[in-house]
Amino acid sequence: MTTPLICDKAAAMSDKSKTPPILEVVDGAKKPKPTAKKPTGNGGGGHGSGSGKDGRFGAYRVNNGAFYQTKTKDDGFDEWPLCDFTCKIVEEVTAEDGLNDASFIRIEGRRRDGLPLPLVDVPAKSFFSNQGNWINEAWGSRAFVYPGQSKKDNLRACVHLYSTLNGDIPRRVVYKFIGWKCLDGAWHYLHGGGAIGSAGPVDGIQVDLGPGHMSRYQLPAPLAGDALKHAAADALQLLDVAPSRPQVGAALLAAVARAPLGETHCTDFALWLHGLTGSRKSAVAAIALAFFGDFTARNFPANWADSVNDVEAKAHQAKDGVFVVDDFKPSVNRVEAEKQHAMAERLVRGTGNQSGRGRRTANMQAQAAPFNRSMMIVTAEDLPRGASLLGRLLVLEIGRDDVNNATLTRLQEAARAGRFAGLMAAYLQWLAPRIDQFKAELPAAVEQFRNAAQRDGFASSHPRAGDIYGNLLAGAETFLEFLQDAGAVSSEQSDLLLIDLETNLQAAFKEQGAYQSEQDEVERFLNLLRAAFIAGDCHIANRLDQGPPKSRPHAWGWRENGTDISGERLYNPQGDCCGWHVDGSTNPPAEVWLEPNTAFKIVQEFSRRQGDAFLLSAASLWRRMVERGLFLKVEPDSKTGRVKTTVKRTVAGRSVRVLVLSAELVESG
Repeated sequence: MTTPLICDKAAAMSDKSKTPPILEVVDGAKKPKPTAKKPTGNGGGGHGSGSGKDGRFGAYRVNNGAFYQTKTKDDGFDEWPLCDFTCKIVEEVTAEDGLNDASFIRIEGRRRDGLPLPLVDVPAKSFFSNQGNWINEAWGSRAFVYPGQSKKDNLRACVHLYSTLNGDIPRRVVYKFIGWKCLDGAWHYLHGGGAIGSAGPVDGIQVDLGPGHMSRYQLPAPLAGDALKHAAADALQLLDVAPSRPQVGAALLAAVARAPLGETHCTDFALWLHGLTGSRKSAVAAIALAFFGDFTARNFPANWADSVNDVEAKAHQAKDGVFVVDDFKPSVNRVEAEKQHAMAERLVRGTGNQSGRGRRTANMQAQAAPFNRSMMIVTAEDLPRGASLLGRLLVLEIGRDDVNNATLTRLQEAARAGRFAGLMAAYLQWLAPRIDQFKAELPAAVEQFRNAAQRDGFASSHPRAGDIYGNLLAGAETFLEFLQDAGAVSSEQSDLLLIDLETNLQAAFKEQGAYQSEQDEVERFLNLLRAAFIAGDCHIANRLDQGPPKSRPHAWGWRENGTDISGERLYNPQGDCCGWHVDGSTNPPAEVWLEPNTAFKIVQEFSRRQGDAFLLSAASLWRRMVERGLFLKVEPDSKTGRVKTTVKRTVAGRSVRVLVLSAELVESG
């Protein structure tokens, strides 16, 4: 016997009847079927409660197809016109987007000469406001309202009363996002075509994702039987899409499986699929997206030419689904490159922190900010800047010869036929009665896999790496459990597939260390400083005579300039002096004393000329070098007790504060 499903408290409370804040008109909602008899626009104005025999309702009446205000007298009543039409509220609609609910009312009317006034959507704020002028904004010169503020106020009250003569105005909710929503005590997965629950498709739920490719997030009826088994076999071919790099297919399949579990455990990471143009990375990413709708590599929901606000809003809409941002290519020009890197910083950091960019209204009221609630996959030709951003990503590299074209073609055919979307619909139907169960079980499984990764040491590139690995493997395990319950794979096949996925995911995470090293600020500083020596932008001088270091002067920014009369080689210094070399022949090891301000300035300027930027502050850089034990000498601050990175040394008879490093570290790394 199936126990009734009870959604978590927070979700259940969110579905209680409430009066939502009003933000904007919602476009694209469909006209409902009429639920009550419409007024004719002539004569009595209906037969509901409050409508008298003379057509009056309250202090108003319909006379010759127009609204009039009335005032009762001893011998009858006086009346005066408010407008030249009648109209009625057809329904009140609440648009729920997961942040702020917008409410609007749908009104249709008829002018006294019989001209129909078209159905319009009016923000509730405009309709009920004393300053509202919705009639002429909606119907222009076709409708006439008699002058006077009291006329407008009475017309609003008249329309409201007239619309309720046959009962309360119908109300409904339109959802503006996909993903899990608890409705009437049961979990439903919303998509552009409605919703899927534990019994399959659910009628009467409307989802409007707006214009553009977001409307493609639509799922068919769940597959079952042989059709499901066929689709599952097609889906598992994703593991073989890149035979030379099986971690790519494993990570994408795990991401597809993990995406619908965002309601049970937040998705605070993303996949970054990068490679040269022509590597078919977009085509491969489109396969993962096709599990959630009618998508190909030519109709992604977002790309890097969109504004960051637009991408954030759409990533918020794509809750519990895969969301692809295509074609990160910051190489058009320097300005555009900076924009794309800044956009990547905001999107990836917001994903990792599960928060958006806070905003305020004109009166300084806080506004809820959209943030990424999806499983985001980025296709790119470059990496984002900064080790902290890479720590929030699983980076997957794909080459031009890695993708198996025959396998990719079969996957694309299955996607076009809707088999992947049908399989996902079946997966969601299976998940629906288990969401509350997985809210307890999935975080525990993620923690278990994360601890194993940290113990085995293959996910040590960043503290977040083990958690990302645990999330992907837990998602894959859940999906295989579904396939086993559906009879698409046997228990033995499921175990072998899980082992295969685990092995390939581990290979993916072992590669992350190299990407982290490339973007590590400390490593970048040392590499850029070495490059500045070679380029002749700066030099290191001998501590004693300010001449070239005795060992390999060319490596310290000096250039040979012939010989003197005794045959000794002469060297000229290049650029500014940023430090001094201390020979290690008597007191090993050899040291380099860097003048911190000059060295940091040289690295910043050198990086800028390379079309890049070194964004970390000097103080933060020195602290990170202290944490890694790269300074040979430090001293405590006598006032605060904190470590001072610079120490006093004597150079050419004067005392200076310098950073003391091993000469071997600076020279060769």
